Amino acid sequence: MSTEVHRRRRRAPRRRGAAPHWLGRLPYLLVLSGVGAGLTLCALNYFRKGSGLMAAALLLGALARLLLPESQLGLLAVRSRSVDCWTLVILGEMVAFVALSIPPMNKTGLVLAGAFGVLIALAMAVRGLRLLISGRRDGPSG
Repeated sequence: MSTEVHRRRRRAPRRRGAAPHWLGRLPYLLVLSGVGAGLTLCALNYFRKGSGLMAAALLLGALARLLLPESQLGLLAVRSRSVDCWTLVILGEMVAFVALSIPPMNKTGLVLAGAFGVLIALAMAVRGLRLLISGRRDGPSG
């Protein structure tokens, strides 16, 4: 007669008022969805509005990185706080500059740019879903 011993993963007790583990991914998902929505708008021939939305999402990510603690940032906290903030601010400003300075394209160029934007948005969505699924499978970390 054999008995199997099942090990249970011990969880650290949660402090009162501690944020749920999914809340740590919320700022990253907001930035990711803003960029994805901006790429979708670009694909639908609203280049300036889509680029503006992408720039706003990147600048929102920089603000979140500056103000929130690292436990609530998820993948926005990659390097030091100053490097992450400056990177997001510079990228957001560059996207806004490009959106305002490029003259309107002809119809063929817009369709090609939109198709490319849709491919990038799909790749980002698949990556985000894979990160969410693997995070749920591994359980809460910490």
